[in-house]
Amino acid sequence: MASNKYEEIVQAAVELFEKKGYHATSVQDIADAVGLQKGSLYHYISGKEDLLLGLAQRAITEFNQRMERILSSERSAQDKMKEALSMHLELITHDVQLSTVLLRESVALGERPQQVVKEATDLYLDLWTRLLAEGIEAGEFRPGNPRMTALAILGACNWVFRWYQEDGTLRSQAIADIYADLFFDGIKK
Repeated sequence: MASNKYEEIVQAAVELFEKKGYHATSVQDIADAVGLQKGSLYHYISGKEDLLLGLAQRAITEFNQRMERILSSERSAQDKMKEALSMHLELITHDVQLSTVLLRESVALGERPQQVVKEATDLYLDLWTRLLAEGIEAGEFRPGNPRMTALAILGACNWVFRWYQEDGTLRSQAIADIYADLFFDGIKK
């Protein structure tokens, strides 16, 4: 029962942080959304910042785990890149609210929690950089700066949360296919 209530709190926080922003959302807002007294909410969470940190960690951990699985496969770098684009965009579009909280609101964290998120996102960037370096080394991608290329790809992919419409005509796979065509034309040897 407690874990269900915690997940209810998490979902309410995601919705409120996405709609109102982290700073404009109060602990009372979260308590009201789940039908708890403010004091009772602290039975489940230690504070609003810890809740935001937990949301950010949950999201980025999923990205990192999936990217590590992709990198460990024996496929070509091009195939891994296509899968990585699909994975990234599927995660962004599957839960646009959580993606918004990760990409827009996690900057509101204090210095220590922000460092935790930075380390996890730096790992993700490193994984992308490794994939691109692997493709360059294998002769599948043209020589270049794999870290800058990774930053460009992730920047384009991460912006999707700003314009993606769940009821729109493009699904994540279609977006991934378009992005793959754009990026491969720029990096394929």
